[in-house]
Amino acid sequence: MDVLLSPRVMELVASRICHDLVSPVGAVSNGVELMQELGEDAGEEAMKLIADSALQASIRLKAFRLSYGAAGTDKNIGFKDIRDVFSDLLKSGRIAAEFEPDLGVKFSMPPRGFFKVLLNLLILAEECNHGEGKISVAALEGNKGVKILVTGKNPGFREGAEAALRGETNADDLDPRSVHAYVTGKFAAVFDLKLAWTSQADFGRVEFQLLIP
Repeated sequence: MDVLLSPRVMELVASRICHDLVSPVGAVSNGVELMQELGEDAGEEAMKLIADSALQASIRLKAFRLSYGAAGTDKNIGFKDIRDVFSDLLKSGRIAAEFEPDLGVKFSMPPRGFFKVLLNLLILAEECNHGEGKISVAALEGNKGVKILVTGKNPGFREGAEAALRGETNADDLDPRSVHAYVTGKFAAVFDLKLAWTSQADFGRVEFQLLIP
């Protein structure tokens, strides 16, 4: 299936990437300025600021490279890469990730685009968890796909995100809160992968499924 993304979508994705990188890159710059001003007196504080911020920028760049870039469909990318990148993204927050131990074996040779869509779906799951909580990842029965369970305090889609994921939103009506869901749905369509989900706010859970046809 040929799915084209409009300039509006590309602008929003670029803005999202820049927004997520501004803080750590800016902190690196601040750390360098502090060292330039204070010299040796800047000490370990400036070095720690630079190191921590550079690490955060690197983590986010790796995630963007796999989720939005061509690297996500590289034949050498496996489940471990997706798990490690996503786990690193969550380290600075209050959300824990729990992965079924042998998923890498169960999905050692999935269809092209599977891991790319999986990472995008994990990022969307993180967006659905608005505070402390957990994201659990496990195989569906018969290894026909992966399920991602989001639990926590009032988990749910950001405004407009669910309609965007379904592809029901015009590109011109997207905004930063819904563009990632839209792109996730489009990537799934490109690679002929099926998505399913249920949102049960009253029970404190949202479940996604990435299905292999």
